[in-house]
This record gives sequence, structure tokens and C-alpha cells, in this order.
Amino acid sequence: MKTFNKTALRTTVIAAALALTSFSASAATNLSAVLHGGPQFTAAGGGFGGNSVTPGVWEVNFGNFNFYAFCLEPKVAFSGSSNHYSSASFNASDAIKRLYEGHYSSVIGSNLNNPAPKAKAFQLALWELNNDNGNLLSGDLRFNSLSNAVVADANAMLATALGNGVINNTYRYTSLTSDVLKSQKMLTVAAVPEPETYGMMAAGLGLLAFMARRKKRA
Repeated sequence: MKTFNKTALRTTVIAAALALTSFSASAATNLSAVLHGGPQFTAAGGGFGGNSVTPGVWEVNFGNFNFYAFCLEPKVAFSGSSNHYSSASFNASDAIKRLYEGHYSSVIGSNLNNPAPKAKAFQLALWELNNDNGNLLSGDLRFNSLSNAVVADANAMLATALGNGVINNTYRYTSLTSDVLKSQKMLTVAAVPEPETYGMMAAGLGLLAFMARRKKRA
């Protein structure tokens, strides 16, 4: 019975992770989010127009799921009143895949509240890759120097992303888009299960079906 409980629990966890990336693009649900980020800072002389930016990682509640997400649109605010979102598969570029595979796990494993320097740097790098030319010193989303510690860290992450490292397709990428008012689009990922994990899930589901039939016969 102890083995059955462990298998069933792990199967449930795996199924929840897979469900997050299998929402229908037409289905929508409410989203609420809390930003983990440090103090605002400005891109003086840069492409943000001198406005303050607050990069960080969002802790998201979407339907029955809780997870982390990053913003895809640096110049769009998050609207608390625009909380109706739909999800869809996101076609990540090779550079974004390298960024996630090289840094995402360490970013999420860092202290997100003190004051999340790695998360802020990761967000800047993602904005740059998704919206600009991959160079923080030029283009639309630029800073006047790399002296800021967060910007320098983001630049190091970009070097990984724009390199020629092997892509392992570790993650599935899902975008979350507002259905009501214009509010920033978000990107979240879920780890792709190893082949043996799929086997364990199938075995666990089979075991659940067997136990249900056995109980019915009894």
C-alpha cells in the first residue's frame, strides 16, 4: 500500500505539470500574479525612455495552478483588472531555449525576495532576446552602460543564450495572454519528463485503474 501511495502521488504531480502546457488556446481562466523584484531602476539614456523598470519574476496563480512566469513585453504594464488570460504553446527561439536551459533553474532556486537580482537579470535578458537585437548597449531596449550589477549579469546570461551551446529541449514553453484589457504577456515553462517518467506515469495510471476495478468487484 505504501508503494501504491508513492506512485499515485508522483503520477498526480506529473499529470499536473503536463496539464499546464496542454490548455486549449481558446480556453481562458483568471490569473493573478505577485512580482518578486528589487527596487526600480532607470535605463538612463536608453531605450526605455528614461522610465523606471521593475524586472523580476511573477508568482502566478492561473486556475488551479501556481507557478513562476516572466514578462514578454517590457513596455506593457500588468493590469490587475485584466485578469482573464488564455494560454498557448510558445515557439521559443534557440536563444531563449539556451537562456532557460542555462539559467532558469538557478534563478528560481535563488532568494526571490532579497531582492531577486538573478530574476531581474533573467527578465532583462528575456526581454532583449524576445524584443530586440540581443545587445543591451544598442537597439530599442538599451542601457547606457553595463556598470549596473543586474545589467551586467543579464549581459552574461545573453552570452550563454547567443552562444552555440547544445539545446536539450528541457522545457515546454507556454504563453499567457490577456483576453480583456491590454496587459503584459507572460511566459512560463514546465520541465519535459524523461522517457522513464512517462513509463512510470503509465504504470501508475494502470495501477489506479486496477485498484478501482478491484474495489468495484469487492
